Amino acid sequence: MSNSITDAKRQFLQDGGHAEVLANFTVDSPVPFPIKSVLDRLKALDSERVPGSGKDGTKAGDFNGKLSRLVARFEAKQSDRRLGFLFKPHVECMTMEWLPKLAHLLTGSRGIQADKNGGIKIIDFSEVPSDILPLMVSLIARLIFNITQWTPVEARHPVALFCDEAHLYIPERAGRDGVDDISVGIFERIAKEGRKYGMGLVVISQRPSEVNRTVLSQCNNVIAMRLTNGDDQSVIRRLLPDSLGGFGDLLPVLDVGEALVVGDASLLPTRVRVGEPRFKPNSATVEFWDRWAGDVPKAEIERAVLSWRRQSTR
Repeated sequence: MSNSITDAKRQFLQDGGHAEVLANFTVDSPVPFPIKSVLDRLKALDSERVPGSGKDGTKAGDFNGKLSRLVARFEAKQSDRRLGFLFKPHVECMTMEWLPKLAHLLTGSRGIQADKNGGIKIIDFSEVPSDILPLMVSLIARLIFNITQWTPVEARHPVALFCDEAHLYIPERAGRDGVDDISVGIFERIAKEGRKYGMGLVVISQRPSEVNRTVLSQCNNVIAMRLTNGDDQSVIRRLLPDSLGGFGDLLPVLDVGEALVVGDASLLPTRVRVGEPRFKPNSATVEFWDRWAGDVPKAEIERAVLSWRRQSTR
């Protein structure tokens, strides 16, 4: 598989005349390539016949019949419309100029392609299929990390990566198909090495017991709001210094909007109240009591079914 990808990237670089990149690229180099050429190569290997002692003077190749399941899975993924953004990219994505533009949009760096809307970027993964969500989130994180890593030291600008609902893609227990392993490995590296490249990681979760412990152990600061689950409380207590273990007893009795702040950001461990933001987030949370107390129930069943069928709420 990796050889087929390398060959496809080499062909792209040769056709485009990118001699400087061609001399040093590897399978991990961010070079676009047509996914169809890789699939065609796998099919050819799966049915390959080489000169041999058979009746027709040939014999099965080394990979003959051994790639059938891989090819079938590949074709199934390619035909899945939910993964169209991955296997059927826009034509602009197949150019060498696309990646620098994407990097500017993600990092908000200064320059010709800089985004003038500010340095805060919000990436919505709500419509990405759950089975590949960890992979897609981690690839974005890896892209930002690699851009920062390969930027000259004098030109680096600090980047903070906020990971909301982190237990979904930085889990404590790896999945059965290896996707979670890839995701966790990338975030572990960022947590361990990100500081020296000017990249920070902010891990946000309502279930800290389900977040990878290696990533949590690298946190310099802990901001904990009310937690009633014993396992979640234990995780936060382990992150606190031994002399501050008693602060963990406050976790289940904190009021709404209150939090414990421990770490480099505060001179002393502090119990704070977080003020309401001036610009509240566009949350989809339903006001249960107001809706239940209303005279006319609100429901758009037909629209919900149509969105379900289209796999999009937009």
